[in-house]
Amino acid sequence: MLVQSKTLIDAAKRNGVNHIVHLGAFTREHDCYTTVFAWHQMIEAYLRDSGVAWTNVHPNMFMQNLLSAWTVKGGLYSVYTSKPLGFSALEDVAEAAAVILMEGPEKHRGKDYWFSADVLDPQQVAETLTAATGHQFTAAVRDPERFLKEMALPPGSTFEPAYAKGGNELFRQVEDGRMAYIGSVADDTKTLLGREPLLLRDWAKLHANELLEIAGS
Repeated sequence: MLVQSKTLIDAAKRNGVNHIVHLGAFTREHDCYTTVFAWHQMIEAYLRDSGVAWTNVHPNMFMQNLLSAWTVKGGLYSVYTSKPLGFSALEDVAEAAAVILMEGPEKHRGKDYWFSADVLDPQQVAETLTAATGHQFTAAVRDPERFLKEMALPPGSTFEPAYAKGGNELFRQVEDGRMAYIGSVADDTKTLLGREPLLLRDWAKLHANELLEIAGS
């Protein structure tokens, strides 16, 4: 990830690209040692030093992850921390990135934008999915250490082990409070798009059929 990002930034600079919009992570604190989050911080540091105009987009947990069978299966929402998490809709982030690219560096050079519109604990997530679909969802809080075993180690898993390690670190540090800021609202959707962001209840209604399919209903 680091080498690929550096190669892309270098190539962009050589070829006269004048603006790079980087899709990062919700790295609101510099005191961050989870693998994937630290990688993003290093990429952003290199991008800032590149001389190319830059804009960083920082989404929190994507609501779209709830459409993954490893997250919601048979109506069971599995999560690896008991603490509240912040959620962002991919629709909001994608539309905002498009606006940033179209409006260009004159308006967005050197800016960081945050996307964390809704903060919910596991039980609240399950209740929200239930209300939106009419199907009973329940939450199961698992030990963070199980993330690696369940995501990266099973035979045939396509989950990259180093990336899965970052997930394990993230959930562990959210649970023990070092990354408690993941459970906070900080959202620039209205600033960029002139409308309110999608909350989980809105997003779940839009994706009710997909959620019901995953739930086996």
